[in-house]
This record gives sequence, structure tokens and C-alpha cells, in this order.
Amino acid sequence: MDQWVGYAVVLLAAVLGSSGFFAWLAGRNKKITARDRLLLGLAYDKIATLGMHYIERGWITKDEFEEFRKYLYEPYTDVGGNGVTAQIMAQVAQLPFRTHGRYAQITPQGHPMEENR
Repeated sequence: MDQWVGYAVVLLAAVLGSSGFFAWLAGRNKKITARDRLLLGLAYDKIATLGMHYIERGWITKDEFEEFRKYLYEPYTDVGGNGVTAQIMAQVAQLPFRTHGRYAQITPQGHPMEENR
């Protein structure tokens, strides 16, 4: 009986110690599901659409840039997305920062914020 335990330990050590086992395990964890592909596709579309909007507009606010980078581009690249979005991100990163005029509608005329625009 002790001999079989010894064989089992040696066999287990051989399997766990082999590089093929770890390659198989790593490949199993990298399997991209349909849900992953769908999420990557939606993120790609949002990055391309929003990024091109900023590029065509010619400027971006600091908040827009941070949200674009933090909540879209970085998670997209973390899950395996790449390619065209890297080029879009590089162009967006070169845009000058400006303030957005969306607060002008709620700011009374003659208010100091209105004069800074």
C-alpha cells in the first residue's frame, strides 16, 4: 500500500512539475467566451466612436480624457483588446485640454465663470 502512495506522489509531482501542465492551465484560463467577445466589441465601438468625436472636435476636457482612459481604454486593453484603439488613444492623448461649455446654461449672465470661457 505504501508503495502505491509513493507512486501516486511521484506521478502527481511529475504532472504538476511539467511545463505542459502549466501551459494547458494558462490556455484554459485565456479561453475567450462569446460574452467576452461581445464585451470587447462593444468597448471597441464606444472607444472608436467617442475617440473619433474628440479627435474631430479637436479638443477634450480633462474629465472626458480621464473617463475615456480609465473606464474604456485601460479595461479594454486589460482584457486583450488592441490595435486601432491604441492609435485612437494616442491621438486623443495629444488633444489640448479645454473647459466644456455645458455649465454655461445654468450660470447667470455676468457671473465670473461666464467671463472665463
